[in-house]
Amino acid sequence: MLPDATPRGPERPEPDMVRVRVPASSANLGPGFDAIGLALGLFNTIVAERAPVWEVDGERDEARLAAHPAYRGARRALEWLEARGLCPRGEGPALAIRQRNEIPAARGGLGNSATAVVGGLVAAGCLAGHPLSDAELLDLATEVEGHPDNAAAAVLGGFVVAVRTERGVVARRLPLSNPPRVVLGIPATQVDTSWARARLPSCVPFADAAFTVGRAALLVAALAAGDHACLAAAMEDRLHTPYRSSLVPGLDAALAAAREAGALGAAISGSGPTVIAFVPPGSPDLERSIGGAMAGAFGRHGLPCEVRVVDVEPTGATII
Repeated sequence: MLPDATPRGPERPEPDMVRVRVPASSANLGPGFDAIGLALGLFNTIVAERAPVWEVDGERDEARLAAHPAYRGARRALEWLEARGLCPRGEGPALAIRQRNEIPAARGGLGNSATAVVGGLVAAGCLAGHPLSDAELLDLATEVEGHPDNAAAAVLGGFVVAVRTERGVVARRLPLSNPPRVVLGIPATQVDTSWARARLPSCVPFADAAFTVGRAALLVAALAAGDHACLAAAMEDRLHTPYRSSLVPGLDAALAAAREAGALGAAISGSGPTVIAFVPPGSPDLERSIGGAMAGAFGRHGLPCEVRVVDVEPTGATII
């Protein structure tokens, strides 16, 4: 478990309203399945205030609210506080939640769900008078999300490695030496995470497991050391990528195009459809070339593609 967090914003937010900014994230980065995450400079801002009844972006229907990640995060925070006697049972505040989202919400692979869950958790804890620590946020967000990679990046920021244990989530943020820039190719299609997980086999060949474990270790070492020459090999994967590549037309072509255009490495972001490519800092022409190559590859398969260039975001969820 992580130690308690230092305050992630003003020590005393407004008693009836709170704003929480949470970064987008890319998970896996190739071989780091369900364990490696990277916070990105795109943000979801959750604005929550006490209200007579629960609502999210004007929606009050209970069945629809139950499926919304910000609502699920906020309600889970209040349940957790009630179970520990920190909030009188049934007396936690109803919240009106609004989202201001820079993350392409209709696409996938950028941790949009995790930003909403974490934002809801942070906001509800603050408005109930008991802000949650990083360790508590990680455990609860992972419980709601089902895996810790995006959640850890959303809570901690930067480059993170996170695993679930019997005693909770263990996560560490690693300082990056000379962090690369990030080019995102975001095709106009969707991949449902549960659907993508259903494509994964129950077991894989031992050789593929060994191949991927080695690459995951190399990826952590290369990014932490700023050794960009290792990234092409470090982002190779045989654990999940081969089984998901058919879900998005042009995905393999876009990955190949990014590498051929000069990307340091490229991979599916999360379960897709977004592709993430790393670029050396200070190379705007290369950024444009790689973005254009990915867009062209998806376009040849009938998918328009939005390109975003962002930095690694060093800061996790923050009250603003």
